[in-house]
Amino acid sequence: MRIPYIITGIFICLNPWLADANTLEQAMAQAVAQHPRLQMAEQAIAIAKGNLTEQGAYAYNPELSLEPQRRRLNGGGTANDYYITLSQGIEIAGKQGYREQSAQAALNAVGQNRESTRQRLMIEAARAYVTLYYAGQTFDLRNQQSKILESVSHAVARQLKLGQSSQLDANLAQSAFASALNAATVAKQRLTQSQQRYLLALGQDNQPTVQTSGKLKLPKLLAGWQSPPNAYKLALESRPDLAALRAKLAQSDARANLASAARIPDITLSAMTGREAGENLMKLGVTLPFPILNSHQGAYHAALAEKERLTMGLNWSKQQLRYAVQSAIDNHNNAMQALSGIINSKMQQSAKDTITLAQKAYDAGELDLEELVVHIRQGLDARITALEIIKLGWLARIRLAEVLGHPEYILKGIQS
Repeated sequence: MRIPYIITGIFICLNPWLADANTLEQAMAQAVAQHPRLQMAEQAIAIAKGNLTEQGAYAYNPELSLEPQRRRLNGGGTANDYYITLSQGIEIAGKQGYREQSAQAALNAVGQNRESTRQRLMIEAARAYVTLYYAGQTFDLRNQQSKILESVSHAVARQLKLGQSSQLDANLAQSAFASALNAATVAKQRLTQSQQRYLLALGQDNQPTVQTSGKLKLPKLLAGWQSPPNAYKLALESRPDLAALRAKLAQSDARANLASAARIPDITLSAMTGREAGENLMKLGVTLPFPILNSHQGAYHAALAEKERLTMGLNWSKQQLRYAVQSAIDNHNNAMQALSGIINSKMQQSAKDTITLAQKAYDAGELDLEELVVHIRQGLDARITALEIIKLGWLARIRLAEVLGHPEYILKGIQS
């Protein structure tokens, strides 16, 4: 499922006029195509590759020294002497291999961190898109409620002037309009906040606006879609953050081995040739440090403690994941049951019909003003409640995909 996201991301980059995604899939693709956090993760990989190259190289370079010397002889005259020494440090106890293993594990860890960042960006973009979509839908409904009650308030005010309505009805209509206007204002504030979070989720820093809510498209969730079997096992194998922890644990193991090997000092081999007082000289030497003032025991124990800490952290993360998977599955099942109830009861259509029928009944004199206001409020509140249930279904699906480590599950179980 990654290939469509990559292709879509490239398509967006090549078409700047599509900077404002208007489908959920486009938003997820755009987030991973241009977000600075993913670019920083790519740079971390470049850094780790450089470190691997450095740690894979030998620790010591050969050293060549030349010492010319002019001596005054006791019997008179001078002698030109010289000494040429070639020395080479030798790593022992497998230090080079441990350093390379540590650097390779670090590269694996940042690679998994990059994948984890990619998944988080897709999840955050999906969550921000869904939130923005339903914030726009809620604002539209609140705005519709405000306009309806405003027209009712104006109509009652005109009837009051003609003596066809009472001051009590006028006050009721005005109060209902003021309440609806306040609700619309709050909904507008939430819509603005959702737009800002959406821009941040997509990693945009030069886009002053986003697509209006009317242009955003969202498919229908299929309430019967269920999570795959063996969800916990699937999450253990799929979550890149756990893979990154395992790579860090492998790195700590290599570091512990390196710290243990560091307690054995390296040696230096040297070979010297020269001329002194007219005689040729040759010498072979071995330099062996004695670990008296610094035995590196502190670094060794620190490495062991770090390994133990990461082991405990990995085990605790697995335990937390088990709880998170079960919680996400339960939450998703409950949300799908509620969604199924909304679909079967046709609540949204019933709420629309309630408002239309109430207006017609009021015009026909079958309802008084107070009953009309109640029906309008109940109808719009029912529509908003239905939207909230559908939104919670989307958020539960996104959370399940996040916990399982499969963002593509967000787009599974949908109906275009």
